[in-house]
Amino acid sequence: MRSTFIICLIMVLVVGISACGPAKFVEPLKKFENAIAIDVGGPMVTIPDVASMPIPFSSITYGHGWSDKLTLHGSWYTTAAIFGVAQIGAGATYGVWKSKRQKHGISAMLGFNTAFDVYEKNFKFWPQLDAHYYFKYNYKGEQQEDLLTKNGRKRSNLLYVGVGTWYELEGVKAHGEKQQDIVVPMLNIGHDLNWKKWTLKTEVKLIAPFSSNENIVLDYVSLTGDKGSTGVYLGLIRKF
Repeated sequence: MRSTFIICLIMVLVVGISACGPAKFVEPLKKFENAIAIDVGGPMVTIPDVASMPIPFSSITYGHGWSDKLTLHGSWYTTAAIFGVAQIGAGATYGVWKSKRQKHGISAMLGFNTAFDVYEKNFKFWPQLDAHYYFKYNYKGEQQEDLLTKNGRKRSNLLYVGVGTWYELEGVKAHGEKQQDIVVPMLNIGHDLNWKKWTLKTEVKLIAPFSSNENIVLDYVSLTGDKGSTGVYLGLIRKF
C-alpha cells in the first residue's frame, strides 16, 4: 500500500502540482532589499494505513526589491528535481495600495511556472495571477525599529488573505481526456511572524475548491469535502 502511494506521488510531481505553493512576498520588499525563502508543504492527502498529512513538497525562492512597490522573484522546486522534473517559477509582486499609516495593503502577483520531465521530455507551462489583502499588527514595533528589534526582537507581524488563479493551457489531460478546468482558483489565508531579518510563514490554502476530488490518483483531504484539496505550508525567509 505504501509503495502505491509513492508511485502516485511521483505521478503528481510529474504533472506539476507542487507549484501550488504558498504566497510569495505578499508585502513587497523594500527597494534593493533581497530575500531567500525556503518553503515546505502541499495538499493534504490520506496515506493508506498511515495518516492524513500534507505532501512534503519543497522550494527555494529568491526575491529582490526592484522598488518599494515592485518585487521580482524566482523559485526552484527541489522535491520535483529529485524525481527528474526540472520545475522553476518566476513572478513579480506589485504593491497596489497601502493605507496612510501603512498598516493595511493590497498587492498583486503575476507569474508563471514551468516543468520539464527530463525522462519523458514533456514540458508544461502555467500562468498564475494572485491578489492579497494584508494587515499589520504590532505595527508600533516597526515604527520604533531601532528600539524594538535590537537583538532579534519582533517587528510588526502580518496577516493576509488572498485569491489566486492558475491557468491550464493544454486542452487535453495526460490520458487524452478533455481538459475541463482551464482556470484553477485558489483561496488562502496566512501569517508572517517577523523579526528584523527573519520571517516564519504559515499558510493554509484551498486549492481548486469547486472541482471534484473523487476518482483521481490521490485521496485528497479538503475542508470543502469532495471538492479540491487543502494545502498546508511552512516557510522561513531571510532578508538581507
